[in-house]
Amino acid sequence: MKPTILFLFNSSSYAPAPWVADGRFNVVSVDYDTTDHAEAHREPLEGVTQLSIDLSKTWSVEAVKLALMGLGMAMPSLVVSFAPCTDMAVSGAKHFASKLAADPECQNRAARMAQLASKFGCPYIVENPVSILSTLWRKSDVIVQPHRFSGFIGPEEQAHPDFPGLIPDGDRYRKTTCLWLGNGAMAPLVDSRDPLEEGNPGWAKLGGKSARTKYIRSLTPRGLSRAIYAANYQFILQKVVDKGFLTAKLAARTGH
Repeated sequence: MKPTILFLFNSSSYAPAPWVADGRFNVVSVDYDTTDHAEAHREPLEGVTQLSIDLSKTWSVEAVKLALMGLGMAMPSLVVSFAPCTDMAVSGAKHFASKLAADPECQNRAARMAQLASKFGCPYIVENPVSILSTLWRKSDVIVQPHRFSGFIGPEEQAHPDFPGLIPDGDRYRKTTCLWLGNGAMAPLVDSRDPLEEGNPGWAKLGGKSARTKYIRSLTPRGLSRAIYAANYQFILQKVVDKGFLTAKLAARTGH
């Protein structure tokens, strides 16, 4: 049975693309149809199984597991989560008071959703910007910048396929992002190139609260997606080999 790579709160094709291209994994992406940028989602990537499950609910982990069982897929070998950061990112700290006045549980709920990845009993990676998740949960394990993984993007694909001019060529820009790693998940491999500019000049054109703006600003850098895959795919496949060996050995001993 193929190992399953599970993506939570994923709204684009970039994060799962390397795993789909490999061909040795079941790739499953879970997002809810009514997220605040749902109407801006791209068409699902061929080879990715899409599940619409409300991950804000207390029963969501069991719902995902039941869905995988119903599809005849293995339980996840790796969970990669892009949990909502709207209520936790320090870039929006000036709005915290009004948000908490309107919904005192909004930040705790966001923190719980971020921690969902750790509830599947397998390696996990949670991505979030600099946020109070470090206080509400624990400190992040790795801090990354998109340009640190630009070497994973080939010379013929430097221009962003969907938003050239808004997202700098080759992901060569800075945008501080934190990763929480657990249960043996490996930090992304680094293949760095210098940033073209100190920031991302396209961000100046992406103000406001439209679904498109939120979608573009939340996109996982292509290089980072490939770096996560490069760091983790071998040990996941090895686990499958080891499990198969142990199962065969046990069967030989018991005569089954």
